[in-house]
Amino acid sequence: MKRILIVVLLGFAGMALFGQSEEVAVWSDMFDQANTVEEQLVYIKNVSEGALSEAEEFYAKALDKLIKEFPDLKTRSEWDAADAAARILSTRLGEAKYADAAGNLWQTVEYFPNALVKSDALIALGQTGNKALLPQVVQLLKDLNAQPQADRDMRERFERIAYGAIISLENYKDPSGYLPVFFASVGWYAERIKSQASVSLPNIMDDPTEFLLEILASPGYAYDIKHLALRTGQRSQSTDEHKASVAVAALTAGWIASTSDVHQRLELSQMRKLALAMIRSYGTQDTAVYPQIDKSYKNGDRDEQLAALEALKALASEDSARLLSEYLLNLHQRVVDGTNTRSDDQLVRVIIPALGDIGATGRASSRPVLLRVQAHPKQTDSVKRLAADALRKIGN
Repeated sequence: MKRILIVVLLGFAGMALFGQSEEVAVWSDMFDQANTVEEQLVYIKNVSEGALSEAEEFYAKALDKLIKEFPDLKTRSEWDAADAAARILSTRLGEAKYADAAGNLWQTVEYFPNALVKSDALIALGQTGNKALLPQVVQLLKDLNAQPQADRDMRERFERIAYGAIISLENYKDPSGYLPVFFASVGWYAERIKSQASVSLPNIMDDPTEFLLEILASPGYAYDIKHLALRTGQRSQSTDEHKASVAVAALTAGWIASTSDVHQRLELSQMRKLALAMIRSYGTQDTAVYPQIDKSYKNGDRDEQLAALEALKALASEDSARLLSEYLLNLHQRVVDGTNTRSDDQLVRVIIPALGDIGATGRASSRPVLLRVQAHPKQTDSVKRLAADALRKIGN
């Protein structure tokens, strides 16, 4: 008899004999009379598939009832029906941004063992925007990040839950979720999960500078994590000033670190070169950068040396001119001593034009050295011409 009634009601719905809110009320009454979770699922599906408006309270009531009855379920068919119902209800409540359901959505995460149910409930929780349970979601992802799984089934289970937590924190758009998602992007998970974390990061906050500086300053993080923090800062929507501050911190961290491992040394070198490129692009007023650039020129490989020179040229400050003049004087002395190399000549041809481009700002440091280079008989005519051009730009 009940099945016949369902068919009749569906026919009525198809003929639009009820308004949508009235339809929800009818299904809600029938849901209340259901004796099994399988019957409840039928009514939940009918409301969901009908895309009925003003159904949020029905979904919330249905989820509340499902949670209360879940501990008493005993058969596989009941559990499967409960899982299916919970996923539908979570999805619909999330789409409706029904904030009052946040408590029950979190209980769904806690009570239901099915990882897909947990994931859907987490996603919905973030969609509601109710931040009362945000700390729990943050802690959950932190815990998952710290628990790599060797067993394949457990790994897949944890990854599904982590995926839901990542999307949830993306939906919340709260700074407290940034670092857990950042570390998920470099965690033990499959590439799909890490990729999603990387995609979610810029949607959580435009300017993560505070957190990136924390990573770069801490001795507790591996070099590849610091390098990623720098790249993340470069891709962020933060101001040029903040991007430059991340670059300065990364360059500093790149020279504080010390390792004999070849791969780690390469990682650090690449990080420093990117930091120098960012400093060249964004500029900085932080004078602490100059000792670090000096280290890159004196201790880095040839590409890093050249990157250091380009950064100094772009900064175009008195400190830049002072360092460039010091380098030119040392290279000039090698010419005088007859110990210069072809590599030295290449550096000279970069430094002299850089001093000219800095111009009058660096006159006090650069002019005496350029005059010495221009006048010395051991310098080539081409180098002397470069010095003369630079002096014209600098002026008297």
